[in-house]
Parts: sequence; structure tokens; C-alpha cells
Amino acid sequence: MNNTPKISIIVPVYNVESYLLRCLESITNQTFTDFECILVDDCSPDNCPAICDEYASKDQRFLVIHNHYNQGSSISRQTGLMQAVGDYILFIDSDDWIENNMVEEMYRKITDDNSDMICCDFYEEFSNTIKKNNPSPEADTITLIKQLLAFKISQSLFSRMVKKSIYAKITFPEASFLEDFYIAIQLLFYSDRINYIDIPFYHYCFNPTSLTYDDTYTRRAIEYYNSAVAVTHFLRNKYIDMSVFDPELSIRINKAKLAIILDKRVRDFRKLIELYPQSNQFIFIKKSPFPIYHKVLLFLATKNILFPLKLLDLYYVIRKKFKN
Repeated sequence: MNNTPKISIIVPVYNVESYLLRCLESITNQTFTDFECILVDDCSPDNCPAICDEYASKDQRFLVIHNHYNQGSSISRQTGLMQAVGDYILFIDSDDWIENNMVEEMYRKITDDNSDMICCDFYEEFSNTIKKNNPSPEADTITLIKQLLAFKISQSLFSRMVKKSIYAKITFPEASFLEDFYIAIQLLFYSDRINYIDIPFYHYCFNPTSLTYDDTYTRRAIEYYNSAVAVTHFLRNKYIDMSVFDPELSIRINKAKLAIILDKRVRDFRKLIELYPQSNQFIFIKKSPFPIYHKVLLFLATKNILFPLKLLDLYYVIRKKFKN
């Protein structure tokens, strides 16, 4: 390996002892060898720190960073990125694994086409399906962002190889839920040339102990809303006319608002007014994915009509008592 590897692979690690060896072996067995792999141990409470140290001791391409306290996947990714020296960045989640030719094929494609970012498809192993992640190279930035907002393009960072110079422009959120969404929006904005390989190189695996699944509804509601705020502020700073992103933007924002009003512990009606009030006019459109009763609750909440929500709160209390 050269002193300066061409690719930096960054793997945040936390509480994945049952999956980590599979992930690291899939990286070790890559047909493309000129890479560094930065393992960021986020104070994992299991045997992950020792496993990371073992790999670093037997393979000089592996580097371990041990966080002093748990900071979440977003900050851990940023920590690894600050240490990275490769020209291209690839993030891998520590409970997933990759095909042994993923790095080689993506590197060949991104360098041959002089792209800023290259995307690939991925296996969703728990649903036994292949997820497409095919942004059109011919599409303009606004169209690509609208496709991301509408879930037509994956927001996941693990299915992308990106120039490090692009990541240097990115702001990472502190929260570790839905951080990919905010980062992916920025990547699309700053990447002038995006390309795609229609091969599922990446294996996304269900891990019931990960933050994505093991989290309280309240925390998810707050972070979903904060993610929507960050995306809206970013787009507002870059575009004079925000309406070019509707109705996709409004639907995503209304989903975040709905999460806030459905949880009385974080319910704040000011949030319905402060965040992109234009979204209220898209509550009842056909493209909106919410059931009708959620649309009605959201609409009444924007009018500060609270009685239906109080009835809903009472229903949840009664249901919980009967379950107990």
C-alpha cells in the first residue's frame, strides 16, 4: 500500500460484536487493496474495541480511533473523516458487509468518468430485496433533490463513494437518526457529476440492537423534526424560490410535523408555524402518503384546534392500561 491510499473506508463501530467480524472480513478481502480502513469505536460496551484493535495489529491498512465517550454515528463518521487521507470516501456500517469487488468497481467507475460521486444498488437482506439507488447523470440538481425527498433515491451514505473534497463542504448533524438524509441533500447539491452502477454491491442487514431500531418514539420524533429543519434551512440558503421542491419537500416536512404533534411529550404548535408554513397547503393532496385521520389531525393542529388531539391522548392512555 502507498503511504497515501486512494480510498478511505470509514466504519463507525458500536455494539455490533455479532456482526463486526463479517464486516471487517468483507473489507479485508477486497480485490482493490490500496485503501485505508478507519474504525471509529464509539465506546462500544461489548468486545468490539478488542476486535478492532486485533485487526489493526495484523493489517497496517486498519486504523482504530477510540472515542472517549459515546457520540453517535454521525459524529463518529466525522471523526473518521477528519483522519482520512484518501482521495475518495466510502462509509460502511459495521453491521453490514460488502461484495469483494465493490471498492474496485466503484473506484474504476468514479475515476474513469471523473465523477464527484458514484452510487450503487444494495441488498436489503431482511426483506430479501434489491434497493435501487439510481440518480440520473442527466438530471439537474433540483430534480435529484426532489427524487431524494420522494424516496426515489436512497439517502443512505453506504451506497456512495464520494470525493473527499466534496465531503469537506458538508456539515454533519449531531443527531444520529436520519443524519444520512441531511448529508445526502448536501452531497447532491455540491456534486457536479454523479454516476451510477446498477449492481448491488452492498448488503444492508437488519440489526435490532442498532440505534435505527432501538430508540424511543419521542427521540425519533425530535430528531426527525430537527432533520427537516436542517434540510429546509440549507435549501433556503441555496435557493431563492423554495417552491421548486414542492410537493416533495412539503410532504417530508409534514411528516416531521405530524411526528411532533402525535407525541404530547414534545408537542409544540409553534413548530407547525415556524417550519416552512407553505407545507400546510399540501396536507390533503393526493400524493400525501398519510391516512386521512392523520391529515385531519395535522390540519386541525395548524389551526390550533386541540380537542381531537386530546381525545387521541386519552385513547392511548386507556389502551396502555388495558394492555397492562
